[in-house]
Amino acid sequence: MPKLSRATIAPAAATLVLVALAAVLADPGGDGLRALGPQRLVGAGLLVLAVAAAVVLGIAIGRGTSAPAPVEPRPVPAPVPTQVQARADVMNRAETEFLANMSHELRTPLNAVIGFADLILSEVHGPLGDRHYADYVSHIRSGGEHLLAIFDATLDLSQLAAGKLALRPCRVEPQVIVEECAQSVAAQAKAAKVELVVRPSAAPSVAADPARLKQAITNLLSNAIKFTGQGGRVSIGATGQDDAVAFEVTDTGIGMTPAQVALAVQPFRMIDESMTRRHGGVGLGLPLAERLVQLHGGELRIDSRPGCGTAVTAILPASASCQACEG
Repeated sequence: MPKLSRATIAPAAATLVLVALAAVLADPGGDGLRALGPQRLVGAGLLVLAVAAAVVLGIAIGRGTSAPAPVEPRPVPAPVPTQVQARADVMNRAETEFLANMSHELRTPLNAVIGFADLILSEVHGPLGDRHYADYVSHIRSGGEHLLAIFDATLDLSQLAAGKLALRPCRVEPQVIVEECAQSVAAQAKAAKVELVVRPSAAPSVAADPARLKQAITNLLSNAIKFTGQGGRVSIGATGQDDAVAFEVTDTGIGMTPAQVALAVQPFRMIDESMTRRHGGVGLGLPLAERLVQLHGGELRIDSRPGCGTAVTAILPASASCQACEG
């Protein structure tokens, strides 16, 4: 049976409705109820047909004007894991190469700035004259060293993330590491009027990259001094713990909540913006120290409470690593 179009259904429904209304209202016989009865029956039947036609018309119109069913998008196949990994490796290599090139390009002029500042401060070609010149040059030198340290730390973090920072382990004595790290931050502690204490260490030898281990411990000491107020105290020492060696840095500084500790170990994050303005830095010291300790097969533990200071312990495996150095 062919489908009825809306152009056919609409006039038919309208005609049936009009006929039904006329049949109901008309009284051609004028003969009372007997003549009106059949007309009402016909009218009622026509009304039923009209209603049915109207329903069909509504359905037809509804179907004709309804929006087409949405076509479900075809699922995009997920990238193959190897492709994702390869893409990530390429990006990591590109980032590392960029940072390495940037670091090289910036190190060259900064080293020149620092070197010439040292020459001027040493007055090798005669006195500077006004004492303010020496202060200016000293600020230039310290600013250059600060920028150089930031570039170095950024590059180290990038290489660690890309797995390209290799260690050169050898047998080192914890007491020597402790004393050298304390000596490197002595001027900072003196300027901040913070007491720096080196505790006697009786820890056994440990296998580590001396330069990278000193870098990690020095970062911990520098952070402790930075966040300890005048008259405060920072101490460092090393102890033996079973088959491990623990380098512990403690301070009487401002301390941190557990949430702040979790934030502090993230690169380029500071636990408070006001601390950034007051203490300086870009938030690389603690994250870099943690990753360098982990690279040695160790772990960094932080115990801190607001107003009660902080104790940071770098735990490195001792005996097993030292056997590797003997080979």
